Amino acid sequence: MPLPLPVTRRTTLLGVGGALAVLAVPAVPTPARAALPSGGVTSLALSDVAGPARALLTSGGLRTVCVPLDGLEGGSMLGVSFPAGTRATSVSLRVTRAGVVGPWIDLALGDSAPDPGSSEPEVVACDPVWTGELGPGAVVEVRLPAEDAGHARLEVVDPGPAATSRTAVTLASSTGPAVRSRAEWGADESLRRGEVEYSATIRAAVVHHTADGGDYSASQVPSVIRGMYRYHTQTLGWNDLGYNFVVDRFGGIWEGRAGGTTRPVVGAHAGGFNADTFGVSMMGDFTSKAPSDACLQSVAAVIAWKFALHDLDADAPTRLTSAGGGTARYPAGETVSLRTINGHRDVGYTACPGDVGYTRMDDVRGRVAALLAGGSKAAGSPITRKYGDVGGRSLLGAPTSDEGDALRGGRFRHYEKGSILFRPGLGAFVVRGTHRAKFASIGWEWSPLGFPTMDTTDFAGGSGSVTHFENGSIYRRAGAGPHVVLGAIRQTWAAMGWETSALGFPTSDEYDVPGGRASNFEGGRLRWNASTGRVRVG
Repeated sequence: MPLPLPVTRRTTLLGVGGALAVLAVPAVPTPARAALPSGGVTSLALSDVAGPARALLTSGGLRTVCVPLDGLEGGSMLGVSFPAGTRATSVSLRVTRAGVVGPWIDLALGDSAPDPGSSEPEVVACDPVWTGELGPGAVVEVRLPAEDAGHARLEVVDPGPAATSRTAVTLASSTGPAVRSRAEWGADESLRRGEVEYSATIRAAVVHHTADGGDYSASQVPSVIRGMYRYHTQTLGWNDLGYNFVVDRFGGIWEGRAGGTTRPVVGAHAGGFNADTFGVSMMGDFTSKAPSDACLQSVAAVIAWKFALHDLDADAPTRLTSAGGGTARYPAGETVSLRTINGHRDVGYTACPGDVGYTRMDDVRGRVAALLAGGSKAAGSPITRKYGDVGGRSLLGAPTSDEGDALRGGRFRHYEKGSILFRPGLGAFVVRGTHRAKFASIGWEWSPLGFPTMDTTDFAGGSGSVTHFENGSIYRRAGAGPHVVLGAIRQTWAAMGWETSALGFPTSDEYDVPGGRASNFEGGRLRWNASTGRVRVG
């Protein structure tokens, strides 16, 4: 039955491109709804919300639907779901409690692959977000494409009562990490369905993030996991919690899917690649912030322990065959080469485990290698290992900064005589001396150069030095300053033989000329014509 939504006060904002965005909060109480039972999921069709709320439009064809939760008792987690086959995008929500409007939270589209043996219809759903107790009178605004608003549903999850036992239980072995049991986070085993499915072996690990904001306390961790469990089983129709292990930001490791932590349990965490893998999910959203060191170390600990059971290396090639479906990156039946430790996005079309979280995969591999080797291998991040590989202080001097997040999804650390920058897929490379000063002056990796693709290298005979980057190069003739060469001019110069050509070393950065751009060299000039795209000498 449609719910009346009286709105007596509106705040209007002019959106991008002049579209009118209307943000509204009910000014008078709405009729009570059915109470949400403790430990359950209430699914509310956005199409049932009264007309005025559904008329609120934002720019870009998005619609904001205002859903009052008066009468719902409990609820600490929210999600949005759609019927099977929906290509849902751009879903976000925010919560108003006690008159305080919260921030907009973007929801990531979860893996829609059905659980093995599930008899429930497949749905498309966003990963849920932990809000904490919603409380009486809460209002949820859902912003999504207008064409999706008619069949989307707001999922309000109450995690149920807290577990009674809080004693850490080592489920792994005397040599494994302490893994807290399902009983500790309060799993309602009656929600599980079907039989546990097992792979013949384990060939790889897949690392995830829950895409939740991560603003939970240590005491709330069991509730967050219970909420995810109910969402996976009651909203998605899966047999159990999708992940094999869950790691909180305090470093706690929790048993996820039932079936035995020492056994190769098939999860529902990476559509197409659930067989022969196990999933470890970091609790939080690591799109723009990093997992804690405690979290990363525990992720490494549980992976190292499982790898030791199956005689796997921390960073080795492995081959897996895709089962397709869900967000799988590869079609069913295709056998692909992967690594033993992968981020979810390596096997599926997803942002998981977040842009920043993904940059930590080599860090995890290094930690796992150190644990497997009993500490004999170099631990730490790719930058730490690179520093050791190039001679450490003898080449770069002492560190002058902590390791930090770079602006475009990588990592950096500065030293007295240079810097090391790392980006997944490229590796870690040294930029030093005057090359670093030049790189810094134009904006580091945010500049047109991007990330380095080689270490700063001195030419034989002391004639000069070079550093190549994703989109350009820095060259320096001995006794002169460094200069940047970019784009089509760089390509032409490279085809001529770089600094060994008749042009020699660059003597200027690229600069504007009528109708294009140019760079000066010792033996002449290269000029790029913007209208033709061609480069000529002179």
